[in-house]
Amino acid sequence: MPNYSSYNLLCLVILFFNLVSQQAYSKGFSATIKNVTVALQGITYALNADIDYHLSPTAKEAIQKGIPLSWIVTIKVQKNGVFWDDVIEEICINYQIRNHALLNLYSVVTSSNGKKNMFSSLIVALDFMSKIRDLKLIEKQRLQKGIKYTVNIQAQFNRESLPTPLRPTSYFDPEWALSSPWTLWQLQN
Repeated sequence: MPNYSSYNLLCLVILFFNLVSQQAYSKGFSATIKNVTVALQGITYALNADIDYHLSPTAKEAIQKGIPLSWIVTIKVQKNGVFWDDVIEEICINYQIRNHALLNLYSVVTSSNGKKNMFSSLIVALDFMSKIRDLKLIEKQRLQKGIKYTVNIQAQFNRESLPTPLRPTSYFDPEWALSSPWTLWQLQN
């Protein structure tokens, strides 16, 4: 059995409690996925969802100083398996929000269309990012009858898009824990 000094053991305990407390504390600042509906439109299932982005004071300060923040919204259609679920379809949408101080405007760039949308306030920009409407998920013919499928959604804050000096801090500071957990819905086929 390895011989740990009391100093190493103390460091491990502090690290553990820091990570646990970060998870508990960060719940107020994480993204929340809600109001998800998946409906058949013609031959294709389409998704509507809302994502609430709750920014911490540190994240708001970073945006005000011109640091762009990015999220990756991942949507998976999975076939339920015995030991693991098979991913049938995966869609990723990247969002980047940035403050343009000289113009007193906020921009949101979305990877799905590459278009830059400009907004007069942070609240309006986040509201734009929060709505996913009529997103084509999967054609009905790709789903087998009698098999259960789930739709899984996560809004993952992209720490790697932060400037290099902020990245190490973002992994340990609970105010940068801006991601949502995976959220699952049954797909009715």
